Amino acid sequence: MNNKGFTLLEMVVAIGIFAIMTTLLLAKYGNFNQGILLTNLAYDVALTLRNAQSYGLNVKSASRSQNKFSFPYGVHFVKNVDNFIFFVDVVINGVYENQYPSDDLIDFDDDDISVYKIKRGSTISSLCVDDGNCISVDALDISFKRPDPNAIIKSTRGISSYAEIIVRATDGNTKKITVRSNGQIAVE
Repeated sequence: MNNKGFTLLEMVVAIGIFAIMTTLLLAKYGNFNQGILLTNLAYDVALTLRNAQSYGLNVKSASRSQNKFSFPYGVHFVKNVDNFIFFVDVVINGVYENQYPSDDLIDFDDDDISVYKIKRGSTISSLCVDDGNCISVDALDISFKRPDPNAIIKSTRGISSYAEIIVRATDGNTKKITVRSNGQIAVE
């Protein structure tokens, strides 16, 4: 007798194994997905900082209507907020502020400023300055001015040589972006 095919018992065992594997995969998918989103967010922050550095060094014009090439570019961070801001620095009384300008100081064109919205419940959970004894701050501005590739790291504590930006996903996992005054940007 030449019987080909599965018995009922073999079929039930195969479907049981498939169901267990699918359940395990779906249970791990949420954590995997949050990890990927957090990594992408950390690299988005680092790339925005790198763009500010590039724009500052490569003398991108600050406005379509005027040829203003000497403005520094920077990124503004606020703790426990779901966005960060890519900005063009302004001159106030002949001095670059090296920080995000308040709305009452200048009227920006659409190409002068970008707000990056952090999605899916992630936030900037912590900001700190100064290597060694990382001191927590509520807001942080990192800007770059031509011809120097060095970062100008400014907070309420003044100018610093080191900054950490920590982003957190909804599952509690974190990623750290470090910026040093020599212009080095790293994701850890």
